[in-house]
Formats: sequence, structure tokens, C-alpha cells
Amino acid sequence: MHKRKNYFIKKKFQMNFLSKFVILIFLEAILTAGLFMYVSTDTITTGYLNSTLRIEKTPDFFFVSLLLIALIAIVGIGIAAMIIFLLLSHRIAGPLYHFEKTLKEAEDGDLTVRIYLRKTDELTKLKEAINSALSSIDSRLGRIGKSLSEAEELLSNPDDSRAVSKAKSKVNLIKDEIAYFKVSPISKSK
Repeated sequence: MHKRKNYFIKKKFQMNFLSKFVILIFLEAILTAGLFMYVSTDTITTGYLNSTLRIEKTPDFFFVSLLLIALIAIVGIGIAAMIIFLLLSHRIAGPLYHFEKTLKEAEDGDLTVRIYLRKTDELTKLKEAINSALSSIDSRLGRIGKSLSEAEELLSNPDDSRAVSKAKSKVNLIKDEIAYFKVSPISKSK
């Protein structure tokens, strides 16, 4: 099993997702601090600061401490979340990369390509569906090609009525295979 060297497979997707996650953590910390300040507005707190007894409104007493705790939580949890997300995002970004690459190869005419993912990757059901579709199309087009080749060979001797009959049978097989596909109508070019 190989070690990943590039942690940004689909950089735009990963950075977009990561930035939204960090913003969510930031908003959660601000909301928590704000709710504490609001709930404690009409309360008084007593406490010691450097051997001095202080009596203040609770929001004033805790403001600096709460701000520091929120900042530490945002930075600490944010960094941990970014590292974890970056490592785990490969389970999605990697398969997306492979899907795009494989489908581009199929678009370019190579229907023998298949998607291979690691055991820990996500989207395995989609991989199986794409591979199944590629396999089915590949198989059908292979049968069409074989039948067409056999029909051409049979038609190379147009005087043999039995060969022509077999060629017509092959053409019908080709028609049946093609009829399996639902395709867009071809417009007439002018």
C-alpha cells in the first residue's frame, strides 16, 4: 500500500469544504460566548484576582477569560479539524478524481477502463455502478463489433445464398444489440 504524498487531490473542492468547516467552528465559538454573555447579563460574580476580591457583573468578570478560551478553542479545534479533515477528505476527493479521470477516458473511447479505489475510500457504490455501466456498454459494443465483422466476412461471398442468409442474421443481432441503447435522435445536417 502506498503512502499519499499529495494531500490536495481536488484542491478547490477540499479548500472550499475546509473553509466552510472552519467558519462553522468560528461561528459556534462566537455563538457560545455570546449566549453566555446574554444569559449572565443580570448576574453578579465574585472572585479573586491576584489576592484582590472583585465583585462585578458576570459578563464583565468573564469577558477576557471567555474571549481567550474562545480564541484557543477556535485555533485548537480549527487546526485539529483541518488536519483530520484533510486526511479524511481523501476518502471523497480521491474517488472523485478517479471518477473524472475514468469517465474522460471512456469519453475518449476506451471502454475497458475501470475505477479502482482503496478499501477506506467512500463512494464505493457509485464506483460499482459506473464500472457496471462501463462493463455493460463495453460488452455490448464488443458483441456488435464481432457480429459486424462476421457479417462482413459472410458478405465477402455474395454469390453464396447461405452466407447471405447468415449475414442477414448477424445484421439482425446487431440491430437487437443497438436497440438496447436509448439514444438521442440524430438531426439531419444541412
